[in-house]
Amino acid sequence: MGNVFHEFYDTLKQNEKDLLIRTSGSTSKDKNERIRSGQSYLYKKQGMESEVIEIRFDKKVSGSALTSALALTKKRYPYFRTKLVEKDGDFYIVQNRGVLSSRRTKKLSKLGHISVGKHLIDVTYHGNTIFVSFHHALCDGRGVMPFVETLVYYYCRQQYKTKKVPEGVRLRNDPLLPGETFDPFMQGYEFDENKEFISLSRDAFAIPENKPSEDSTDYRCEFKVSHTDFMRVCKENNATPVILVSLLMSKAIAEIYPDYDKPINANIATDMREALDCPNTYKNCVKSMILPYSRELSQKTLKMQATEQREILKAQRDRDYCRKEANAMLGLFNKLDSLPSFEEKQKIMSYFDSFLLNTYVVSYLGQFKLGENAEHVREMYFYNSGAAGLGINMIACESSFCIEFKQSFASNRYARAFSAQLDKLGIGHTMSEMIPFLTPTDSIMKRKKSRKGDEK
Repeated sequence: MGNVFHEFYDTLKQNEKDLLIRTSGSTSKDKNERIRSGQSYLYKKQGMESEVIEIRFDKKVSGSALTSALALTKKRYPYFRTKLVEKDGDFYIVQNRGVLSSRRTKKLSKLGHISVGKHLIDVTYHGNTIFVSFHHALCDGRGVMPFVETLVYYYCRQQYKTKKVPEGVRLRNDPLLPGETFDPFMQGYEFDENKEFISLSRDAFAIPENKPSEDSTDYRCEFKVSHTDFMRVCKENNATPVILVSLLMSKAIAEIYPDYDKPINANIATDMREALDCPNTYKNCVKSMILPYSRELSQKTLKMQATEQREILKAQRDRDYCRKEANAMLGLFNKLDSLPSFEEKQKIMSYFDSFLLNTYVVSYLGQFKLGENAEHVREMYFYNSGAAGLGINMIACESSFCIEFKQSFASNRYARAFSAQLDKLGIGHTMSEMIPFLTPTDSIMKRKKSRKGDEK
């Protein structure tokens, strides 16, 4: 009798899943919306760590003002009022009737857990700081930026009584942009196969710490860098912000390891939206580019280095090259689609649990649209735990660049070396101590064993 009951219950649950999949997706008008662009973040052995954007204000956060701001903001972004449904190892985005609300707490919650209504985004606050956590399977950093910009606008309107809307910020009644919920990896792309493309090697110098760590704790170090000073050096040397940061970090590593025997690679997370004709999508649309720092390059002036690396970036941003790269990524997704269960897909993706990029990683979200509210935002930082080695995340605010070193080891030697490079160029900045941290893994699937230090 018990087996009959369980079979009946399982059938009801499966029918409920099927109905949700057939009738909704990123919006109530979408349906059968299987995740493709974020697949690689769904099959980690212990789940995917939350990505977190911290927004720090000049005074204590008001819970009531944030509650009001979130209520207005979420009306504009139906795709953040969603959850994931798993079927035969595939994951589908469906609308979520659970309440998306803000809470006062120091502790970050597990995304997809019942405690957050199974949402893949969460808004919390404590002291002067608002924390926006999101799941990388749902969107990338550029995809969540508009949500954060809208939230900050409505919060400041409530808390500081500012009224002017920053140019480009989306408001609650604004319609979705064309292709805003489009998944760029549902199709292949045509490109000029006769074109000669740049060829760069990922066989690069590895810092000793670029290896899986047995310590469950990660560490981060915050830099607040003068926007005026930083951009002055960029303009004087024909550099972009990401090129300047990469050159300074690579030079610092070269000085720490003067006998480096391979190029020092900065692996740059790069937006492909324009090249794939989906400029408005909120979904994952990034690839990794390489900026190599060789002994030959190190002998040139900073301006010559930056100019050369501009050309290297330009070649990797080429429309046809990006489309070729997107097709290569599609090959992995197609392989996953051919497998019939979560366990088999996870087995294929287990390779990426220990995958390492030498020498380090850089991610630049760009400039947030804050307008006159910038005077109330002191810093913004972007981070997640779980990655081995060294990573650098950047956000541009009105008066500063907020640069976050996130790493799987406690030493601050690379942060100190980077700070010394800023000093040499007369770039004003502050640097924090190393901050131990851990962002929680998701609760989308039941897992046999939780990561050390993580709660089930």
